[in-house]
Amino acid sequence: MKGFRETAVAGKAAELGVPLDAAVSGAGAGEAAADSAFAAADCPQENCPAAFLEARGLGLKTLGGYAYKNVDITLSAGQIYAVRGHNGSGKTALLLSCAGRMAFSEGRLRVGAAQLPHARNAVQKSVGLALFKGLNDLQESLKVAYAVGAEFELYGRKPEKTAVSAYLRQWQLRDCANVLVKDLTAEQSLQLGIALACVGKPQMIVVDDIEDQLTKAQSEQLMEALVALAHGQGTTVMVGCVERDLAAMADGVCYLEKEGA
Repeated sequence: MKGFRETAVAGKAAELGVPLDAAVSGAGAGEAAADSAFAAADCPQENCPAAFLEARGLGLKTLGGYAYKNVDITLSAGQIYAVRGHNGSGKTALLLSCAGRMAFSEGRLRVGAAQLPHARNAVQKSVGLALFKGLNDLQESLKVAYAVGAEFELYGRKPEKTAVSAYLRQWQLRDCANVLVKDLTAEQSLQLGIALACVGKPQMIVVDDIEDQLTKAQSEQLMEALVALAHGQGTTVMVGCVERDLAAMADGVCYLEKEGA
């Protein structure tokens, strides 16, 4: 949504919540090993359907070091995948790379039939982006219904009041229709971001900071909604989180560890 949801991220790594001087690894010891064991047990290689997203040796090297490196991901359509790590571990950068919004410098990445970076436009059309702080924030003076209606127009859907109202009801946001973006609670803001990411009926969505300013119960409820979206509607989901309990709700997980952690 030009003017409201800017998604051109290339060259804006400094605006991320990922410090450029933080080197990270996609295969740390300890917690990473536990997460990998969980993922392998949940989806044995011989039982996994064809991968929708496949990353091998993925890395992003900047002037200040690595944002993330050595990341391997195999994600099937209709699954939810957690990218877990502490703040500064590279979660945001990795999610944006998998969404075709941020370049990577090493490795291979395929989303659907599109090989990145060559088919970046195709990936951007098939992957919906939730709200990422500092990248595609909504104008605080907008009302929720107006923001959703504008997103409808962007994807060729008529922003009729009844249609927008029904969509907000679907995402448990009907009571927020006339609320200003700046007056939303943290939970409502995350819900709105997920709803906006799904307006274009993408094959995959990416969601960051599922715990940001939320209680554990609120984060778990949002994760349950994302699991239902993936398993019930077939929308592939990638989500960034910190806590292991939340990551364990997903079908698979990778753990990003900061160098020296």
